[in-house]
Amino acid sequence: MLLYMERIRKKLWNIMQPLTHKPKVLGVPVSDLFIWRNSKDWKTFFELTDIGGLFVGCDDSVSRFVKFLVFDNDGTLLLEKQISLTCNKRQQIDLSKFLCNVGCEFGTFSVFHSYTHQVVSDLGSYVSDRGYISYCYVGAPLCAYVHGNHDAIAQLSNGELLPLGGISIRTREYRLQHALLSATLYETGIVNHSAKKQHILCRVISTSNGEVIKEWKVRLGSRGCHIFPCEVNQSQAGRMVIISHLVMARPLIFKIKNNKLDVFHG
Repeated sequence: MLLYMERIRKKLWNIMQPLTHKPKVLGVPVSDLFIWRNSKDWKTFFELTDIGGLFVGCDDSVSRFVKFLVFDNDGTLLLEKQISLTCNKRQQIDLSKFLCNVGCEFGTFSVFHSYTHQVVSDLGSYVSDRGYISYCYVGAPLCAYVHGNHDAIAQLSNGELLPLGGISIRTREYRLQHALLSATLYETGIVNHSAKKQHILCRVISTSNGEVIKEWKVRLGSRGCHIFPCEVNQSQAGRMVIISHLVMARPLIFKIKNNKLDVFHG
């Protein structure tokens, strides 16, 4: 009986609150909202792959390209860049070449592919780019790679952008699966992949006594992002909790220790 009631509770909790929405129009391109960083300390690269080539091969009669749409931390469109695809090959795109004099040090970007094969549409699916990004931090010997997080945004044929992130009726807690280690700098990137502005509360809670060590609040516009810096003292190892109306407020974690960088989803 208890198991049955728990199943009912979960269904009620999820009804009309999907993790991500599906575009109503088949064949439109879908992308993540990737975080970019560009400053004297940071560079961002994207591994661009010819996804359409997986379906049509090297067919010269089909013109294939991608559109990079770059947004600032408030979600305002900064620029659009079109890049031709090389058949069945990967290209590393240096975003710092786009981001000179944009006036901010981080934001989001999306990658929309121009070509969707009919077989994809017939399956009721979409070409979605959730590929790999690499971040380079000053002094770190290697760049760190991480893949995309969500089907976050679609671009309709008229150019309209459709955020796909689900919103919960009540606030939800996302508890970071990684314990914050002592003497380590963490920077937590949060993206609003929903269509509405969101209030985000980020807390670090002591693992020893449950007290709140630090707390930040931010209001994010649609397509916007924020990066919370957090350095945990040696005596205060903690757990991070993110409270918002996003169905899945899964963050991107930048972990820096002894000039070594690791980037991962929490």
